[in-house]
Amino acid sequence: MIRSRVRLAALLLLFLSHFLSAQSDSATLSMKAYLAGIVAENPLARNADLLLGQAEAQVRGARGAFDPKLYADWEKKASGGVTYYSVGESGVKVKSKWGLEFKGAYEVAGGTFLNPIDYLNGGNQTILGVTIPLLNGLTFDANRATLRQSLLDREGLAANRRLQLNDLIYQSGSAYINWSVAYFQLKVTEQALQAALTRFNSIRESYVQGDKPGVDTLETYILYQTRLLDLNEAQLNLQNAVLEVQSLQWISGRPALNDFQWRWRPESVYQSMPLAVLPVDSFIQQLELINPDLRRLAIDAQQLQVERRLAVEQYKPRLDVSYNALGRGFNPNVPEGSKFPPSIFQSPLQNYKWGVNFSFPLLLRKERGKVQAVEIKQQMVQNKLSQKRIEVENKVRNYYNQVENARKQVNLSLSIVNNTNGMLRAELRKFELGESSIFLINSREQKLFETQLKLIKTQGEFAKSVLAVYWAAGKLAGTF
Repeated sequence: MIRSRVRLAALLLLFLSHFLSAQSDSATLSMKAYLAGIVAENPLARNADLLLGQAEAQVRGARGAFDPKLYADWEKKASGGVTYYSVGESGVKVKSKWGLEFKGAYEVAGGTFLNPIDYLNGGNQTILGVTIPLLNGLTFDANRATLRQSLLDREGLAANRRLQLNDLIYQSGSAYINWSVAYFQLKVTEQALQAALTRFNSIRESYVQGDKPGVDTLETYILYQTRLLDLNEAQLNLQNAVLEVQSLQWISGRPALNDFQWRWRPESVYQSMPLAVLPVDSFIQQLELINPDLRRLAIDAQQLQVERRLAVEQYKPRLDVSYNALGRGFNPNVPEGSKFPPSIFQSPLQNYKWGVNFSFPLLLRKERGKVQAVEIKQQMVQNKLSQKRIEVENKVRNYYNQVENARKQVNLSLSIVNNTNGMLRAELRKFELGESSIFLINSREQKLFETQLKLIKTQGEFAKSVLAVYWAAGKLAGTF
């Protein structure tokens, strides 16, 4: 029975040696490199980057309101072989960013029964005109409001991108920390198993030689079996942690989950964490600028200011003045003795068409209602912003407190590990002198094993707390 168990242990050691050799061939994947790969390759990160393209498209569309516009109108009526009228106009209109609209056009008109108003001297004429909104629309109008809104939307989409990347990096960083904790806990479990097997072999030989009682052999073997169970659990935890890490990692457009030749090992996140000291006040002071949630609400408030400005603009009467200088039409014939064709617009102060357009709602109920509705929205957004600021600040301080507590826990756990290791060494010396027992040695070693696992877990909790502080502040996307 004992021989079969020893043979099983030998097979297990062979497996462990193969496993350790495979791990020794693996390369270290640092947390920074892993997160950089997530930001570069993960589909969610790519979608976040697409938000910037969407923002530029919206801005481009808003600027299109100021693009030159080519137009043409032509109408003709003929009956009984008689052309009643044939009128048309074509040209270019440009709406400027200062509210003025410029126009350059060419008109033709003719026919037996042409409306006298449409009559043109020579049958055609050129037009250069401008329309000026003297009151409503002079300093601000719908086109300028749309452009301003689109520029703010671009900042809002950039905040959305930062928010999505912030959440993705936090999720990926937590997965990496879980992987690191599982990996190093497995290493401690392997060392504990090796120690238990070595002690079992030693006690078994002493038992064969008659130096130790059989109960000591049984006790060390039970401990060895217990460590086998711990190893199985540690291996399962590592496998699940690796799956979690792989599910987020993409390489060259393919998910790393399909990579069955996983040869990476993590680094110790406690030693490599670049965020060991966190001045919490610096985060609180910069929350308005770096936190995506607060930034989006601030942008919403700015957009409502634009909307209110446009609504207040409608209080002004509509007074548009237009002036069109009329020319003779294009005539390529050069009079005798002239070097150049005659000027098309010879007397714009005598040949012109101008007009005034005026309108004003007497009660202004629609305009006043619009302003009031926007002001209510502004107050609602401001209330949300105030409450959100408190929530974010409290969340940052909460996670910062967890960091400080985890730091103390790590130092305390490290001290416990050192003291427990010292107790084990002292117990081993007493055992060599015949003043101790296998039971006490196993107890001391089990306690050391448990405190080492606890230390690794506490270090992982510290790393997660540090990560959470940067996540709560919305600063992960700018850190990694």
